[in-house]
Amino acid sequence: MSLKSSFAIVLRALRSQRKITQRDFGDTSRTFLSKLEGGKSSLTLDKLKQVSRRLGVSSLTLLTLTLSLESGKSSAELIEQLRLEIENLDGDGGVPGLEELRRPSGIDLAQNPHLTFVGGQTHDINR
Repeated sequence: MSLKSSFAIVLRALRSQRKITQRDFGDTSRTFLSKLEGGKSSLTLDKLKQVSRRLGVSSLTLLTLTLSLESGKSSAELIEQLRLEIENLDGDGGVPGLEELRRPSGIDLAQNPHLTFVGGQTHDINR
């Protein structure tokens, strides 16, 4: 089954389960939703976030359900695969530059060369 078709089935099922009409997606046109539900269109990450919110699930849940249907694997199998992949990435030093992007706002590391951001926390390397 294709990814578009899998997403279409999951979207229709969640919308039906939650009794949400296409009109309830105020920020998404009914034409676009019809194309999504017909497996004839893809969506951007921003639109994925909007649709997920309206359905009352996270984007990760919506993607996991879609990938589960597309691959024939259970959601639990996919979640375990994700956990192992993240664990392996972390074991290999993580994704270079990703932690820096998560640093708290308001701290300019270029202006504060004695500070570093590791593991979600700011550290003073002079201490």
